[in-house]
Parts: sequence; structure tokens; C-alpha cells
Amino acid sequence: MLEPQLSHRPIESPDQSPIFVIGTGRSGTTLLRQMLNAHPRIYISHEAGFYSYLRHAPKRISAHDWLERYFQTYSYAFLHLDPQQVRDLLPTGLTLDRAAEIFQVIMRAKAAQQGKARYGEKNPLDTHNLPRIFADFPDARVVCIMRDPRPTVESFNRMPFGTSSVLLNTYLCRVQFAHIEPYLDRILEVRLEDLSEDPRRTMQSILHFIGEPWDDAVLEHVHRSQVDDVPALPWFVKAKSLRPNQKDSGSEGSEPLSPAWLRLIEKINRVLMLRYGYESKWLEQEPTLWEYLRALLGDVAGMAEATYRLLAMKRLIDRHFQGKELLDPQRGMEENLQLNPAAWRYYPSFEMPQVPRLPVREESPLSLRLPPA
Repeated sequence: MLEPQLSHRPIESPDQSPIFVIGTGRSGTTLLRQMLNAHPRIYISHEAGFYSYLRHAPKRISAHDWLERYFQTYSYAFLHLDPQQVRDLLPTGLTLDRAAEIFQVIMRAKAAQQGKARYGEKNPLDTHNLPRIFADFPDARVVCIMRDPRPTVESFNRMPFGTSSVLLNTYLCRVQFAHIEPYLDRILEVRLEDLSEDPRRTMQSILHFIGEPWDDAVLEHVHRSQVDDVPALPWFVKAKSLRPNQKDSGSEGSEPLSPAWLRLIEKINRVLMLRYGYESKWLEQEPTLWEYLRALLGDVAGMAEATYRLLAMKRLIDRHFQGKELLDPQRGMEENLQLNPAAWRYYPSFEMPQVPRLPVREESPLSLRLPPA
């Protein structure tokens, strides 16, 4: 178990310090968010993607135009927050270098909707947004939950929003750890395994770090936390109903990782493995050079497909924020869930949920187009 990190500087004003839950996807971020949201003072949004979408802002775009396009994303739609409420709370003449004010207005409004004082966002991809987050909020409380990379990669392999490449999924773990390394003195690191084995002690450490008093409600999140602000997707539905010490049986029917892939995951994530105390798996026989080569060659097609789909998704989002082509919220969610279409075989009875439709202005977002370059 990681020792509780108690040496971080205290928060002068907790209500002014947003909370960010980050980590490699499939590492327990949804579970941790649910537990924190059971606290009477805390509301963490589910993957609103604020800082991730901010990375797609074209040069010279106004804060108004960027915000109107953000309102048209499926990520914002699941906040169930009327865009006009946000518009009314923002000062005029706002520029994107003051995006922190927009973030605060949105997240505080959502937290107030739930009767909570503390606000923040859970988004695994915020690992690569930490430079902007800490620039905007020097006292932000960032909790990073980590998990053994081997089951993490195995889980990614069967996620529609993951990739069809084991190697890319493996490097995702390594890259996301590389993103947090420069900030290890400013974030709280938590292992999913510790949260599962000793939820009380782990949550005590987390609440101490974010500056909130202990409340037993965080151990009763299944009955107490908000559950209607998350897309009705199988992996989220299951995560909302699991207690920390319950195992996710979602790997049923999936192929186990080969010895070659286990060793490759361990080698690529060696720094992460050492820091969090994950030991190499004992194998009856070490993989041969040919087995390593066969594993990598077998991954080439999946890597090519995944790269194409990821770049295509990025282009759709870029064009949306450039004002060249509106990405309908429903299509945006569905495209994101086709990054690894082969994974849908694990969810045979799944039906695509509908993105909430929020009030929109008469002015069409398509009229916010930038002039052609």
C-alpha cells in the first residue's frame, strides 16, 4: 500500500480549489468519482472534457465562439446544465486566456445544482492537461488513481473507446504516467488496489488532501452518489454499482494476455511498475524472441486501424471547433465509441443511449464559422 501523502501544502480556501480526478482509463476513476460525490460537500463532474476540448481551440477564436461549440458536445450535454445559465453568469469580453473563469462558472453551477460547495471534474485524459490546469489553478487538488498496467491494458483491449492495438494501449499507460511525473509533488497518487483493499484508510487520505472532513457517506456511494449524469454505457453502469472490494467480471469471454504481451507491458511500464510496487508476473517459461516478434507483428493491423480512427476522431473535433463542420452531439458520442469496434462483441445486448438535448439558441452554431483560411 502507498503510504498516505500528508506533506502537501494546505489549502487556504478549499471552496476556491477545484478537484480533478485523473489517471489511466480503466484504473478506477469512475469508482473514485462516485465515492467522492457521496460526500455532502463534493460534486465532481463526469468527463465534461473542458480542458481536453480547450486543446482543440483554433488560434484567434473568441471565448464566445469556443464556448458555443463546447455547448454542442455530448460531454457537456450530460451535465444537464442549461447553457443560458452559464452565459448569464459569465462576464462580457471574456477571452480564452481566462478559460479558468469559464470552467469555474460551469462546474460551480453544476455543483450548486446538486447542493454541493466543492466542484471539479473527473477525466482520465486530464493527465496531459496538467500544465494548463495548474497554471489556471495553482491550488487545484489533483488525485491520480493508478492501477497495475497489465489488467489495465487487458481492460482497454475490450473497450469500444480504447484501441484495437495492445501496443498502443500499453504505451497509453506509460505516456499518461510520463505526463504526471513532473507534478508528483503536487498531486495525490492512489492505487486502485489500495482503494479496494482498504477503502476507509485510502479515502481518509484523499479527503485530507483535498481539505474536506471525513464522512462515512463516501463508503456508501452505491446508495448515495449521483448516478443520472453518466451515459448509460455498460462499463459505467457496472462501475456505479460496484463497491471498492468487488471485482469487475467484465473480462469474461475475453482472451487473456499472452506471456509475451505480459512481459512487454512490464518492460514498457517499468518505471510505473517500480514506483507503485507492481511485481513482475511469474511465468513457467520466458517468452522466446520469436514469440515477442509474433505478438508485435500480430498487432500491426490493429495499430494501423487504431491510428486511423484516432486521427479521424481528432479531425472531426478540430473541424467542429474551427466552425467548419458541426459535430452533432449524438454522432460525437457514437464516433468515440467506434474507436475499437471489435470490442462491441463483449456487449451483445447493448443499445446506444441518447445524448440529452439541451436548450439551444435560435442562432445556429453553424453560423459561428470562422472565415476560410
